[in-house]
Amino acid sequence: MVQFVITDYLSFEKHINQHPMKIITDHILWWILLIVATAVVSAVTSYQITPAGMLTSMAGHLAFAVGIALVPWIVYRLFGKPLNTEQMMATITVGWLILAVANLSV
Repeated sequence: MVQFVITDYLSFEKHINQHPMKIITDHILWWILLIVATAVVSAVTSYQITPAGMLTSMAGHLAFAVGIALVPWIVYRLFGKPLNTEQMMATITVGWLILAVANLSV
């Protein structure tokens, strides 16, 4: 029992002490694909394409995706099983897909 608690605590500490930018540096290609896909969705759904409009649309789209991904991140962190960077990127992608499908279906 003590060994399990110590191992679990050390695992939790390892996840807590990860650098926050690791999610970006470990998954650069994934982020590039998300940003390119966001630009495409923003261009398709825009009535008039302007640099400011594209920037606002892309920022809002990515902020929504990250905001949606924070819900499972908080829940899993409360249960002591924080998400790794791949799981976090998957949840961000799901949030992105939800908004992309909603925007494209209108």
